[in-house]
Amino acid sequence: MLRYGGEFLNLISKKDLLAITGISYGQLYRWKRERLIPEEWFIKQSSYTGQETFFPREQVLSRINSILELKDSYSLEELAKLLSPETSVTQISINALRDITEINSELLKILPEVFKREQFEIFEVALIVGLSQVVEKESISNELSKSLLSRMISPAIAKKNTNVLCTIFRLEEEYHAAFSVNSVAVSFDDDIEAIDQINLREISDLIKLKYKNLFMK
Repeated sequence: MLRYGGEFLNLISKKDLLAITGISYGQLYRWKRERLIPEEWFIKQSSYTGQETFFPREQVLSRINSILELKDSYSLEELAKLLSPETSVTQISINALRDITEINSELLKILPEVFKREQFEIFEVALIVGLSQVVEKESISNELSKSLLSRMISPAIAKKNTNVLCTIFRLEEEYHAAFSVNSVAVSFDDDIEAIDQINLREISDLIKLKYKNLFMK
């Protein structure tokens, strides 16, 4: 755990990353140039040997595993389009969302009413998938789900170009969401019950990889 931007993150050094994944220094920086690994994940920190590069551990290991798994099936350019936050398909229809089994069926029904439209960005899809997991885990009612989702949209979209962690918590009988960047966990006092944490970029990557036919167009 190292301090970055005033917060503590779970980071991995470049040396350890290369050792664990078996990739070379050249591959790592080629994937950076190809936008397969976001530039903001290369974090410079002072160390006893000078400056060293670190990465957000969970995100970079997940991303490299995905690249290694898919690099023989897709070109680096295709993978960059697929894994980029600005994916080639910018709008996904409500009909296409029905093919994503991770989306709660009851939540799916209320999306047009809550969003006031039937087209969704990939970031919004990740938000819907993450909330679906919480809704099913907690058996949250349709009424409370609708209320929570309607309040989540604006603050989530405001941070859509960053690596966003969404923390769902309960205060009395109402559910709420807090958003933080760079996967920094939010801490609450003892009167607030944290329910779940949703890494929206990780969900976005997983959904795009699983449903490649929806996004590789």
